[in-house]
Amino acid sequence: MIRRHPLKTLVVVLVVLVGLLTTAYVNRTTVPVPATAATQPGESLVVVGLGGLSWDDVNAADTPVLWGLLRDGSAASVSVRAVNPSTCPIDGWATVSAGEAAGLEAEPDAASCTPLASVAGDPTAGWRVIGFDEIASASSGSVSRARLGLLGDSFEAAGTCVQAIGPGAGLAAATADGSVARYTPFSATTLVSDLAQCPVTVVDVGALAATESDPTRQIERINEIERRVEQVIDAMPSGADLLVASLADRDQQERLRLLAATGPHYAPGLLASASTRMVGVAQLPDVTATILQRGGVLPESPIGGRAVSVVPAANNSESTAADKLTVLTDVDTKADAMRRVIGPFLLIWIIGTALTMLALWIMLRRSAPWNQRLARQRVLRLARVVGLIGAGMPAATFVANLLPWWRWSTTTAVLTALLLVLVLLISSGLTVIALGGPWSSSALGPMAAMSALTAGIIALDLITGSHLQISSIFGLQPLLGGRFYGMGNVAFALYGSAVLLLCAALAHALRRRGAPRLAVAVVLAVAGLALAVDVLPAWGADFGGPIALVPALGILLLGVMQLRVTWRTVGVVVLVAALVVGLVCYLDWLRPVDERSHPGRFLQTVIDGGAWDVMSRRLVGNVETVLSVPLLAFVVTVLLAMCVLVVARPGALRTEPLARLFVEAPLLHRALWCIILMAAIGFVTNDSGAAIPPVAALFTVPVVISAVMHFLTVEARKAPVRRRRDRHHL
Repeated sequence: MIRRHPLKTLVVVLVVLVGLLTTAYVNRTTVPVPATAATQPGESLVVVGLGGLSWDDVNAADTPVLWGLLRDGSAASVSVRAVNPSTCPIDGWATVSAGEAAGLEAEPDAASCTPLASVAGDPTAGWRVIGFDEIASASSGSVSRARLGLLGDSFEAAGTCVQAIGPGAGLAAATADGSVARYTPFSATTLVSDLAQCPVTVVDVGALAATESDPTRQIERINEIERRVEQVIDAMPSGADLLVASLADRDQQERLRLLAATGPHYAPGLLASASTRMVGVAQLPDVTATILQRGGVLPESPIGGRAVSVVPAANNSESTAADKLTVLTDVDTKADAMRRVIGPFLLIWIIGTALTMLALWIMLRRSAPWNQRLARQRVLRLARVVGLIGAGMPAATFVANLLPWWRWSTTTAVLTALLLVLVLLISSGLTVIALGGPWSSSALGPMAAMSALTAGIIALDLITGSHLQISSIFGLQPLLGGRFYGMGNVAFALYGSAVLLLCAALAHALRRRGAPRLAVAVVLAVAGLALAVDVLPAWGADFGGPIALVPALGILLLGVMQLRVTWRTVGVVVLVAALVVGLVCYLDWLRPVDERSHPGRFLQTVIDGGAWDVMSRRLVGNVETVLSVPLLAFVVTVLLAMCVLVVARPGALRTEPLARLFVEAPLLHRALWCIILMAAIGFVTNDSGAAIPPVAALFTVPVVISAVMHFLTVEARKAPVRRRRDRHHL
C-alpha cells in the first residue's frame, strides 16, 4: 500500500493524526488533579515545618508518629529546591514566606548551611527576624525575583493573622519589613493557647541536618522531631487540619522530602498539586499556596504554587499505608538515581559513539579501492547504523522509563551500566524500524523515520501526561524544581530538531515526485501539529519553545515554497511567529489565575511591565551557566562552531560527501540552518537555554551522519566495479 500509493498514504496519515489529536485535546482536562476543597469560616490549619526527612526514613516500627500521618492522612513527596542545589532550612522557610524560590545564595565550597535566622523582641515591643533584610535582598536578586514577606503581607492585607511558633516559622510569617505580628518560641507548656490564636499557625519543630553514622542514633534523632510533632497534634484545636512538610535537605544532598496532611479536609490518600499536575508530587511553593487558601487569603502578588488536594485511597489500613509508602519512595528513588547516573551515562555514550565513528572513519579511509564493493559498502552500512543508534538514544531514554530500571540496583556504576544496555537495546530497535520500511530506499528516508520516531515519542508522552519525561536523561527533573509537566527545554531541543528534519525530508521526497504544492501542505500540516502539541496548555504548555520553533519552521517553509529569504519574507515570518505566540498566551491568560500555565503567566508579566527583566535575566543566567565550567564550555563551543562551519561552508573539514548530499537535497541544508536558528533563539529566550544548542546537536549530528553514509552507499552502488587487477592503474 505504502509503496504503491505513497502520496495517498501520507495524506491519510496526516488526516488521521489531526483527528486523533483534536479528539484527545477536547477530551482532556487542563489540570488533571482534583479540585481543592473550599474552606469554611471557623476552620483552622496548623502547618508543621521540619527539615531533612524523606519517606524512606519512615516505617511503622521506628517512626510511629510519621507512619500514623501516612496511614490516616494524605501524603506526597515534595521538591524543596530553592536558590541552591541543596536547600538549607533558612532557604526552605524563606521560600514558604515568598511563595517562590528564595533564600541566601551559598558559596560553592560551603561545608555547612547558614544558621537559621533568629527572632528577637518581646510581646510589648514586637518581634523581628534578625538579618531579614539580607535574606530579602538575596531573594529578590535571585532568578525567581522572590518577594520575601509575601505570606505575612497577604495575611495583614486581608485583616487576619497567622501565628508563628519557632524561628523558622517566624521567618515564614514575617512581613516585608521583617516584623512578625504574632510570635512565640516553641514551648510544650504554651502550645494549647498558642495554637488557638489565629486561623493558621506555622510551627518550626527543628531539622535533621546530617545523617548519623550510627543507625540507632539516627532513629533517636528522628524520634526527637516526632515527639515535637506529637506535642503539636495533642495541642491542636478540635477539628483543625495538620500539614507536615520537610522543608530542607539533609547532608547537603538534594532529594525529594516528605509532605503529609491529616484532618477533616485530608482523608487517607495521596496529595496532588495543580502546579506539578502530578499525584504524589508537590513543590515547596504549594505549601505557601495551601496556607493562603486555607486562611481565605489572596496572595499580594502571583505565586507559582497551588493548594494541594486529595486523591482518596480505599481505606487507612496498614497495607494501604505500605502501598502509599512504596509509591512515594519510588518517586524519590527514581529522581535520585537519575541525578547520579545522568553524568556518567552521557559521558560514556558520547565518548563511545565518537570513538566508534572514528574507528569506522579510519577503516573507510584504509579500505582498498579494488575492494570497494565489499569492504567500503560494509563500513558505510555499519556507520549508517551507528549514526542512527546514536540519534535514537534520546528517544530511547524516554522509552526506558517504561521499565523500573532505578529499582534494579542501588549502586551508581551498576545503574549506569544497566541503563546504557537498556537504552542501547531500545535505540537499536528504533534503528531497525528506521531502516526497515519502504522509506529506506531514499537517501533521507531513514533520517526522516528516526526524526518521526523521536518527535512522535515526545509528543505522545506530552499528550498522555508527561510521565516518561519525569526523571529522564533529557526530561524533567523533580529535584531541580521549576517544571514538572509539559515540554522542558532539553526535550524541546530534540523535538524541534526532529520536526525540522522530518519536514525537510518529507518536502524533499514530495518535490522529487513532482508534487510541490502537496509538499507545502504537508509541511504546514506537520508543523501545525507539532506546534499544537508543544504550545497547548494541556500538553506542552511551552512558551519559549514556539518563539524559537515558529521562525525556524517559517524559514524552512520559504525554502519548500522556493521563495528567497529577504528582509520582507523574514519580517512576515517574525510577524506570524509573534501572532501565534501572542494568541496562545492571550487565550491561556483568559483562564482563571490558578489555572494558567507558562504562556498565560508570561503575558501577565508583560502586562505588569516585567518582560524585559525576565528575558534579560534568562540571557544572563544562560551565559553564567555556560561560563560556570570553562573547560567544558570551551570544548562544547568549539564543537558547535565546527558544526556551524560545516553547514556554512559545505565541504569544509573534509565533508565533501555532505556537500554532495546538499546538492542532491537542498532542503536538508536549509533545515540545518533552521536548527541553528532555533537553537540560537532558544538559547536567548529560555530558562536553561544553554542546554538547547548542544542537545540539538546531540541528535542532529549523528542522524545527518547516517544520512550521509546512506547517500554514499547509494553512490557506491551506481559506481563502476573496480577490481584487484586494476590496482596498478591507481
